[in-house]
Amino acid sequence: MLRSVAYPSETTYTFASTAHPGTAAWQRVYTGAVVRPLAVCVLPVMIAGLLAVLQGYPALAYLTIGFPAALAVAVAWTFFRMHATVAEVHVRPGEAVVRTVWECLRARPLRWLPIYELRSAEATLTLALGDSTYELDRKAWPEADTLLDALKMARSFGSPRPR
Repeated sequence: MLRSVAYPSETTYTFASTAHPGTAAWQRVYTGAVVRPLAVCVLPVMIAGLLAVLQGYPALAYLTIGFPAALAVAVAWTFFRMHATVAEVHVRPGEAVVRTVWECLRARPLRWLPIYELRSAEATLTLALGDSTYELDRKAWPEADTLLDALKMARSFGSPRPR
């Protein structure tokens, strides 16, 4: 979604990816995101428990150790993915902000950084802001071409404020 917000002498554009949580509560988004990792992590525990039972071995050890371990891995995996998945890009002349799903959910303040590098490939956009580099998958950004144009234009202006 492209929104324009007028400031005294500049315009800010906001782009959202398909991973953007929108206005949903963080608990709901986290619960939905943990389902697949939990299924992937619990499946080996269930198979090992089934094989143990079918062979006549006690399965309680697999279950009492395996399920908490699978849950811990799924929670850590989800936490990492929510902190690593880019959901929103804000662009203004000379600067941009990249926000992850977690930052969007927690309404973190915007930290504007200068645009150092911008590369476009067939499947990705590579954006270097400050000391971080982000690879944006074009399929995840409905307005990828407009985002690229806005970033090119913002980069051509340079940083509007002295550092």
